[in-house]
Amino acid sequence: MTEIPRSQFFGRDAQEVAQTYLTWYRRLLLRSVVAVIAVGIAAIASLYYLDNLLLYFVGLGAIVCLGVSCRLRVNKEFRALTGIINTDCDVAKWRYVIEQIRKRATRRRRSRALCDCYLALADLEDARPADALRRMAGLEFGRNSILNVMLYQNRAVCAHCLGDDAACGASLAALRELTDRYRNGSKRRSLAERQLADLTLSLKPCSSWDAADAARAAERREAAESHRESVSWTLLLAEHELESGRPAAALELLDEKNLAPLTPRAHERRAALLARLS
Repeated sequence: MTEIPRSQFFGRDAQEVAQTYLTWYRRLLLRSVVAVIAVGIAAIASLYYLDNLLLYFVGLGAIVCLGVSCRLRVNKEFRALTGIINTDCDVAKWRYVIEQIRKRATRRRRSRALCDCYLALADLEDARPADALRRMAGLEFGRNSILNVMLYQNRAVCAHCLGDDAACGASLAALRELTDRYRNGSKRRSLAERQLADLTLSLKPCSSWDAADAARAAERREAAESHRESVSWTLLLAEHELESGRPAAALELLDEKNLAPLTPRAHERRAALLARLS
């Protein structure tokens, strides 16, 4: 039997996870503010009392480095939190943790928007695409922000789930336009192109897949960055096998011991495919 993937937060209470993260964040912020003040005072003192311009600029550089280091540490800790939804597929815990983080982000518009986007993901994986779309209505990051890739992708998937071809097409068009604005060869362009290609394939009816489509889906499943993503590709491959008249292969892919854990949405998708096999 395949070992079930688990994140470092598995088995921990949602309140404990949220409180631990927020306490860590407050302490990091406090230490960073104290460090910036101390370095700033030292930099000013080096200029006015020692008349040393070099030390002053070194101090300014140190302040910038402190800010960058703080941002990187926050990003790293938050990426770890995504294991709750991406590895454990625990939608309820993910929703609670993000809601608590959002409550503390009352003065940071970008942070609130990002939390809303992640809460929309919780809605989607809770099989509530209409709620997810409503939550994302009006959300927008900077014109060329890479976060828009996730936003447009989630909107397209939700609209597709609801059978709203116009809204789905509009989100795909927005993602294409965003991708085209990125510089050729840049990391942002590569990421956006990959996500656009994956999204386009996942929304394409499995009945019209050709051999190249199936091969790419299998490749993306193997290269998936999370368990949740791997499950999504597996379900698409199972549907393709079913559409191709290979029910035994589809049934093998749908074996729960190889798919668990599943989000409610993945459960529904799997159940719908199994119903077609019975």
